[in-house]
Amino acid sequence: MNCWKTINLSKDVGQHRILFISMLTMVFIFILTYLPINLLLPNVHLKDEHFFMFVLLLLSMFPIHKLLHAIPLLISGNRVSMKIKFFYLLPVIQMKASQSIKKRNMLISLMSPFLILTIALFSGSMFFPDYVHYFCIAMALHIGICVPDFIISKHILLAPKMSFIEEFDDGYEVLVQR
Repeated sequence: MNCWKTINLSKDVGQHRILFISMLTMVFIFILTYLPINLLLPNVHLKDEHFFMFVLLLLSMFPIHKLLHAIPLLISGNRVSMKIKFFYLLPVIQMKASQSIKKRNMLISLMSPFLILTIALFSGSMFFPDYVHYFCIAMALHIGICVPDFIISKHILLAPKMSFIEEFDDGYEVLVQR
């Protein structure tokens, strides 16, 4: 197999630019979700109870996001190694596929957290309209977390049809058979 392209977000886009795009995306998504829902449900009185549960939801967003990346890979039969490291006091899950992944499986893996959590949070805002502001903030945060996944997906979509994706320390390699 030959390397068709190397995807390294730190070098290609830059960490600061990704962070900036993620922040802008969070603000934009919050405005796009909160305002229409607030206009559709004008008689709802927002509650600020259960703030501790809201903070737990926000903190659990990162590990749930990572685990939702792994589930499609595990279902498709790929082996995934997981390590838990601590960043200050917060546990961080690091995952790495131990073999090459088909292009289609990698795209499904990259998009599954976005689809599952966005649908769950949007449904939560519909079922619990008193807490719509919590759900909209959580959804905006999660979509902001998904920005690097979207950028990687764009690169992978442009790859040849029968390519494989291999993960390395700094990013991904798109491999093609010759």
